[in-house]
Amino acid sequence: MNESPVTGTPGPDAASRVQAIVSLASRGDVAGAMAAADAITDRAVAIEAWRRLSEVNANMQRWDEAISAIEKALFRAPDSRHLRLARALLLGQQGNDAAALAALESLAREAADSPGLMAHLAAQLAAAGRVDEAEAQLVGALDRWPVEASLHTQLARLRWQRGDGDAATRDVLQAIERHPRELHLRLVAADLLRHAGDIDTALALLERGLELAPDSPIFRTSIGVLLENADRLDAALVQLREAFRLAPRSVAVRRNLVPALLRTGAAAEARDLLDSLLAQFPDDQLLIAQRATALRLLGDAEYHRLYDYARVVKSFALRPVAPFTNIAEFNAAFARELAPLHRGARHPLEQSLRGGSQTERHLPRDNPVIAAFFSMLDEPIREYVRALRDADAAHPLDRRKRAGYRISGSWSVQLRPGGFHTDHVHPRGWLSSAYYVALPDVSDAQGRGGWLKFGEPAMRIPGCGPELFVRPAEGMLVLFPSYLWHGTVAFDAGPTRLTAAFDVLPA
Repeated sequence: MNESPVTGTPGPDAASRVQAIVSLASRGDVAGAMAAADAITDRAVAIEAWRRLSEVNANMQRWDEAISAIEKALFRAPDSRHLRLARALLLGQQGNDAAALAALESLAREAADSPGLMAHLAAQLAAAGRVDEAEAQLVGALDRWPVEASLHTQLARLRWQRGDGDAATRDVLQAIERHPRELHLRLVAADLLRHAGDIDTALALLERGLELAPDSPIFRTSIGVLLENADRLDAALVQLREAFRLAPRSVAVRRNLVPALLRTGAAAEARDLLDSLLAQFPDDQLLIAQRATALRLLGDAEYHRLYDYARVVKSFALRPVAPFTNIAEFNAAFARELAPLHRGARHPLEQSLRGGSQTERHLPRDNPVIAAFFSMLDEPIREYVRALRDADAAHPLDRRKRAGYRISGSWSVQLRPGGFHTDHVHPRGWLSSAYYVALPDVSDAQGRGGWLKFGEPAMRIPGCGPELFVRPAEGMLVLFPSYLWHGTVAFDAGPTRLTAAFDVLPA
């Protein structure tokens, strides 16, 4: 797509006006920002204002408002392929997969003119079960754009999900052989291989990249992350500290240094680094979780204020809605509707799941049973939010308390015997959840197989084991802050463990 997303370039005064509108939306005054954009009479300036408003709303995961804004831009520039692509992507993020796919297919029929379009089209085709078509689109696009990272990443993910093993990264590795100085491909391939568990091949790719770019903080950081994952902590710190020396202001470099610091006893240094990062990204739940881990290692009482399990982890028994007369009847229907979403799937390449499958898209709300599930969530979510403290500006959970809320994402997880969730957080959430649809035998209070656990960091740190276990029950909903480390205990036998989950943001 070679066109400009807008017609004309706003001058300095117009650019300032657009920025003022964006600032209003960023501060939460979306209505005021939209009113200001509506008042613009210059076509080019109005298009740019609405486009930027759409981006701001999307960053806040306000999908309805983001789509409304992009449609106002499109009203003024209906032939803009950039704006049409932006709208298609927003429809997918909203969970309207059918409309997103139709829009992407329409754009591709007109012209397959950008790798981004083809990567997103393939993702939607795969989500619709048209996996062979998705792969064909990606392979064809790579013939045209052989070093495009987004296409290689999407193809690797698709093949991994299909269970192709080593073939998942075959194309990107062949592209590196043909284009050895396209260094970004090494970074992409190494990250994919790391998630697939092939640390040695990933490390070899990165080390050769570092030979080609010896002053690159990106390669040093990537090597450091790999070494840290392989528990080679001293060697990891050498690379990560050198990356920090080369690029002390880089967010990625600073973020990736933190786990190695926490694992090697430099908790105070990690806390200070996290404080500087949280000044930039105060709602980043991973940074909050890592800082809490630093506080735990330092014996700081603030840790227990953040990880106050009795106050912030709450369980609810969902109440069925019509036409369901009891929760068992609802769960049976819910399981039937979730089953096709898991058919043929395995755990996503970059997710925390092991030994099962996870749906990658939003749960379809146009399904009556799934719509009933979301209606059943309203009362417990509101009860949880009401119980939060008012006006506690220093607490990352309470300070975001609002009268309203919105669901920002939803998915389902199915674990087989031996399956589990590694410990993780939800970086872009506020509240997170687990709802239990069907369970194996979870009565063993000693082994705790299939139980939900809290407090154990994703980084392996001696003395930082789990602090709270929750025994699940069918029909139980658990709500907790998105920054709490959480995972599941593997279970040995029995039927699959089926759950649904979602994140909540304040509105």
